[in-house]
Amino acid sequence: MKHSLTFILALIIISVVMISYDPCAFAQPSNHRVATGQIDNSGKLRELMNELQNTVTTLRKERQDYYSRKQETDVEVQDLRIQIQTLKAVQEELISEVEEVEGEMKTLNNDGKGLQTSISGYQEKEDKLSNSVLSYVKRLREQVDNGIPFRRQERTAKLNTIANGIDATEQMDIAEACNQLWSFCKDELRLAVTSETYRDTIRLADGREPHAEFVRVGKIIQAFTTEDGKDAGVWLSGSEAATATGWVYDPSNASLHSIQKAIKIHKMQHHPEIINFPISFSPENIHHAQPHKKKKKKKKKPTKLDKE
Repeated sequence: MKHSLTFILALIIISVVMISYDPCAFAQPSNHRVATGQIDNSGKLRELMNELQNTVTTLRKERQDYYSRKQETDVEVQDLRIQIQTLKAVQEELISEVEEVEGEMKTLNNDGKGLQTSISGYQEKEDKLSNSVLSYVKRLREQVDNGIPFRRQERTAKLNTIANGIDATEQMDIAEACNQLWSFCKDELRLAVTSETYRDTIRLADGREPHAEFVRVGKIIQAFTTEDGKDAGVWLSGSEAATATGWVYDPSNASLHSIQKAIKIHKMQHHPEIINFPISFSPENIHHAQPHKKKKKKKKKPTKLDKE
């Protein structure tokens, strides 16, 4: 900026000198002409001086503006440098965080592979446990089907719930299946060590459905007698030789008396004593257990009274 101002001043001075120089002065002009030339030169000089002053003023103003802008620019540059340093520090922190995250991701990937392996192992164990549960359910269902008909539908429904839950599309949680199976086993154990009497209806072979009183001893003995005392029977399980299982009707007074006595003993209406009940039968004793009025149908199976 300084050199520019000096250059402009030099140009103005040279212009003034050239204007002041009159080549006709050696020809000795007239006084009027000289005076007129001097007036013109003075006017031009004043104009040049005014222009010079205006130029200097403009240059000074421009220089002041330049330094003001330069100062502002320097401040901005300094701020930008500070921002760059801050961004560099942030960049370094981000790079460090990225490296840490990448390390954590590698660790998580390794953990994920380990978990996947563990899940596969747990799935295999769960499948084995599910198969074991289904196997136990099958065996328990066979025991229920071949045992006394005490709440058979209710007990079978519980086993079906467990089996269907495991085989369903949305499988039951294996822990819940095991809990239900254990609960069922506890109920079965309770039935095995308890006895009771209860009232219900029973469907007889002739289609009648009289009210009857039942007595159950564990899961081995179940007998009934109708309220009118005309019908009585004992549930007998078939032996290995005879696969039949069902109610055996015995019209003899001895059998009816034993059932009634067992009911009274359980109700504490009779002193305890030993009562003999058959718990299995073969084709021969089925034949002998039939009512006398049914003797003409010896070739058929014994009369069965199915409890609803």
